[in-house]
Amino acid sequence: MARNLHESLADLRTRLARMAASVQALVERAVESAFQGDAGMAQEAIRSDARVDADEVEVERLAIDLLALHQPAASDLRLVTTIIKVNSDFERIADCAVNVAQRVLPLARSGGYRPTPDLRLIGGTVVTTLRDTIKAFNLSDVDLARQVLRSDDVVDALYHQIVQDMLAATERDGSAASTNLSNIMIAKNLERIADHCTNVAEDVIYVHSGRIVRHLHAV
Repeated sequence: MARNLHESLADLRTRLARMAASVQALVERAVESAFQGDAGMAQEAIRSDARVDADEVEVERLAIDLLALHQPAASDLRLVTTIIKVNSDFERIADCAVNVAQRVLPLARSGGYRPTPDLRLIGGTVVTTLRDTIKAFNLSDVDLARQVLRSDDVVDALYHQIVQDMLAATERDGSAASTNLSNIMIAKNLERIADHCTNVAEDVIYVHSGRIVRHLHAV
């Protein structure tokens, strides 16, 4: 029974790792579509969400089956319940990336779109944060998880700066309001991706220590 449980846990982690890799690829493609103003790349990102959705359903099904069949306890139970939560966060990260890509489509088709320097910076920061988040979960790296938590402050500051800059730009030139609003919404979805990364990082710490650090910011 113990061996079967451990095999099932290993399989569950492997499947979640594959899903996370798909999510990372989707996010990178969506962010790059914004950087390049590339409608084709944005469409690719949107289409790839279907695979992530299917993976999310499968991981959840396997996790629930494992709970029912093996009734894990202690650290194993903590791991399975955390996988269910992390699975949901990764799927929502993919949804946010799709929102970014959908905003890129009209911008790219209008021609001449170029993201602002801060939008490039927040995009690059979020991609790095997501990579670190996935690595922290796959390797149970608590130190890297704590680094992810710290990086969220940088993303938040960039987001608020972008909002202020875009509102000021709209006041100066109302004809650019639509593009400026799209920039704000792209930044907002990137900020939400970082929030979900924070959730995953908190769960990495929970699995390792049993300590719930959510809302504490004292890790």
